[in-house]
Amino acid sequence: MSQGDLPEIYGAKWAPVEPLEFFQPLPKAAARSEVLSYLAQQHDAHLFFVASVWDRMIDAEPDTFEGPSWHAFSNRFVEALDRGMKKQAASKLGDELPKEVIPRRSMELMFERRREHFLVDMRLMMRRLGHYMAVTVSQRLEWQQMMTRTRCLDDALKAIFTDGVETPDGGLFGGKGFRSTWQEAVVAVATALQRQPDAPRDARPGHGYDGDLVAPMIRDIGLGLAMGDTPLDVMAANLGKAGSNQNGGWVDAGGRDLHVGA
Repeated sequence: MSQGDLPEIYGAKWAPVEPLEFFQPLPKAAARSEVLSYLAQQHDAHLFFVASVWDRMIDAEPDTFEGPSWHAFSNRFVEALDRGMKKQAASKLGDELPKEVIPRRSMELMFERRREHFLVDMRLMMRRLGHYMAVTVSQRLEWQQMMTRTRCLDDALKAIFTDGVETPDGGLFGGKGFRSTWQEAVVAVATALQRQPDAPRDARPGHGYDGDLVAPMIRDIGLGLAMGDTPLDVMAANLGKAGSNQNGGWVDAGGRDLHVGA
């Protein structure tokens, strides 16, 4: 990209290829509420325009959506938004579109890029709502189990870091740590990944382990557990570390950051 070029808008041409399998149907009134709530938070300037397009299209749809019907409607809806925004610009702005807004950037170009960003967000929002309806009860139960386990393990680790553990030389083993509290929902990420929790302990990628790889950082204990790490693995990774050199010049102030890894 040269200095005068504009950055690429990633995902501008993306659209979901296949429908999802819903665990339960999505009422169209609930879908409208979710879409408008999202717009109120992220794109409030388009709220009334999108509501108008939705209301014109929705009468032809069933009272509830299943995966295939939601997939088809989502594509038609975003295409209708695209056509409507282009028509509005042409009819309301007319001769203003070619004028420069900033040097070498016309109003038409600026509007086009804003429109593409907005449509990417809408495609993702519609697909995200579809994924929500595809979540099963068993997946929710697994998430709850893993989130509870994460909180309990996090509390135990924090107690060790805060209160300390007596060492053979009469001192205390302690330190500091970033907690995973309120970050437990990261366990749900593992649902979309290929896991192999029963792989041998000495397995490596391509040598006994054929699942996906993750790189948990601070506050990501739950993801490690959901991918197959045991509480013992996490305890060993945290408590077996050398003290951090990020101590700001204060001896032993660096502690051992509470994350999975060496």
